[in-house]
Amino acid sequence: MSVVSRLAALRGNLLWGSFQKSLAHPDQAQLLLLLRFLHANRDTAYGQRHGFARMASLADYRHGVPFGDYEVFRPWVDRMCEGEQSVLTTEKPYMFAMTSGTTGQPKLLPVTPSAKRAVGRLTSMWISGCLQDHPKVLDGKALVVVSPATEGYTPGGTPYGAASGYIYQHASWAIRRTYALPYPAFEIPDYDAKYYTIMRLAITQDLSFVITPNPSTVIRLFNIADQRQEALIRDVRDGTIAQDIAIEPGLRAQLNAKLRPDPRRAKELESIVADSGFLDPAGYWPRLALMGCWKGGSVGVALERLQDWLRPDMPYRDIGFLASEAQMTVPINDDDSGGVLAVNTNVYEFIPEDEMESSDPPVLTAGQLELGARYYVLLTTPSGLYRYDINDVIEVTGFLHKTPIIAFVRKGRDMVSLTGEKLHVGQVIAAVADAKQKTGVEVEHFRIVGNAQRNRYDLRIELAGTAPADEALVVFGRAMDHGLASLNIEYEQKRNSGRLNFPAVLVMASGWYGRRRAAKLAKGGRDTQFKDALLGLPDAEDQFESPIREIALGGEERD
Repeated sequence: MSVVSRLAALRGNLLWGSFQKSLAHPDQAQLLLLLRFLHANRDTAYGQRHGFARMASLADYRHGVPFGDYEVFRPWVDRMCEGEQSVLTTEKPYMFAMTSGTTGQPKLLPVTPSAKRAVGRLTSMWISGCLQDHPKVLDGKALVVVSPATEGYTPGGTPYGAASGYIYQHASWAIRRTYALPYPAFEIPDYDAKYYTIMRLAITQDLSFVITPNPSTVIRLFNIADQRQEALIRDVRDGTIAQDIAIEPGLRAQLNAKLRPDPRRAKELESIVADSGFLDPAGYWPRLALMGCWKGGSVGVALERLQDWLRPDMPYRDIGFLASEAQMTVPINDDDSGGVLAVNTNVYEFIPEDEMESSDPPVLTAGQLELGARYYVLLTTPSGLYRYDINDVIEVTGFLHKTPIIAFVRKGRDMVSLTGEKLHVGQVIAAVADAKQKTGVEVEHFRIVGNAQRNRYDLRIELAGTAPADEALVVFGRAMDHGLASLNIEYEQKRNSGRLNFPAVLVMASGWYGRRRAAKLAKGGRDTQFKDALLGLPDAEDQFESPIREIALGGEERD
């Protein structure tokens, strides 16, 4: 075991010992954490508005603070973005994590130093667990794929971007020693250029660990390396990055400073192609010991495609239930996507999945959850989110001591996410309406369905009047695609990077919507209360009737 491995294992084991003490009494640990948050932030604008100083119990907290989504917090966050202090927390956020919202406006989520330290502790425990089961995981370099730390600044001067990029930049010296890539590689705006550059830098190194949330990212890296194998091998031989790769000159100079000609490695890569018929990752990274990525929800299909690229016995460990808002679990094995609920990091409340839309839903604590049941999650975090409805559905897959092990199942109400884009039905409605207005295509009914197998969205439409030619429907579909990208920054990023393929337009036969409605009502429910999901994953009624035409919008579909 390397020196870095021993240091990482030591830190992680110490933290795990402390963490385990809370697992036997999760509700007690949660109450103590909640009271600490309330006391620390009692004099903030939000704390004064909601009476934090008078709260001494979970019941007080629930009575004084209603739960809600980001739009409830947006006015408070806007004040923080203007530079106002002590709004949600007494701590000043060092950055805002930017992610897609349910409208055209992205979400800016405050990230405080306390939250960063909490994520660091959870990550250390996760890495320690990986080392326990895979001792050689840090013997080589680690390819950790992140997004740019800074994409802009608020009016108050605080940067916003990806927390993953900031953490990558500011990790400890020991962790940074394991990195396969310098941070500037992630600042390349063009996705094809970025992915080529990542592989150009990583393919010359002895990797033992790859970490990135979505397996589709790794698939895209492998595809680009194989598709451009001649240029890649030439660049390795010459110590260059091909001139047709779109990189800003100053950034290219920084990256070129890291490169040296490596003719021996180039010959090894040529031999891999000669032996395998393609640029095989098992050949150029033979010591790869673990793949860290999401395994649950809709990414399971992408994970199956990734497994086709790697050796059959490659282990995969979920990186945990995490989002821009918080990191919430610590996975402890390779078997599934579940992780132990981080009861000493955030405060959690849970609403049974089938009760979420009721007028007064029951709200449960971690200690009240049942094995196999599914719940929505409310979050209270060290960054100043209070009873925040993250709109995620989780399932309890087990328990460690008395603390639940939970796994992400899907995005919740009115939202679908195939690769992390978090597409909202409001964005779909707006994009379809805009496409109709711009193209004149008359759509009477529609539904957009996430197609995980094809890594795309399928827009099912029932046309009104005379059916237009395929060319008109291509223009209509592309207009909708453009509209979604303009309304959802993460959809735009996933489309531009090739992690999401072009959507397809599926023309349904006349009367399709009525037949779908009848089939659903036959299962129960009142006709006057019928409300179809305009956005969703495939359901039984989607299998009930095939389209009469499928219109491809252009562009090669990528695995």
